Amino acid sequence: MKRNLWLFLLKLLPATLLLGWLWFTQCQHAYPYWIDPIATFFFKLFGVRTWHLALTAEHFTNLVPYLALLLATPGIIKHWRQSLLALFGGLAVIVLVHIAMSIAIYYIVEAYSMSKSAYRIIVPIYLVNDALPLILWLGFFPKVLSELFGFIKWGKSGGEAAEVS
Repeated sequence: MKRNLWLFLLKLLPATLLLGWLWFTQCQHAYPYWIDPIATFFFKLFGVRTWHLALTAEHFTNLVPYLALLLATPGIIKHWRQSLLALFGGLAVIVLVHIAMSIAIYYIVEAYSMSKSAYRIIVPIYLVNDALPLILWLGFFPKVLSELFGFIKWGKSGGEAAEVS
């Protein structure tokens, strides 16, 4: 258990640093253009006329911790199908949440301008978006907590743990 946790952390730190560097130097400004075709479709569908990137772009960064968690996950090569599903499924969910967040913020700004009331609604949206990488990672790899920390046991009762991914 301790060994797995240390290996996980030793992979997580450099993955986070490398992906963070790539994001902030290469991808952050290009990302809205990459997802623009999908975003434009949904914006037209929901009547959004302006993409408030100044309010949303900083929260698109949650791609970095999600990818870092995936790369550091124990057994990703052994369980490559599950890993590919987590990669593509998780990234799709994150992109769609970014678009949904952008739509919601558009309507909040339309209704409340940039008042305190607007921020009282926007901040919880940011918090859910920022927690999304961990939620998705645990959703795709539910047994990883018992493998890394040992405080959640999966399987039969009586202390017998099931095989962990």
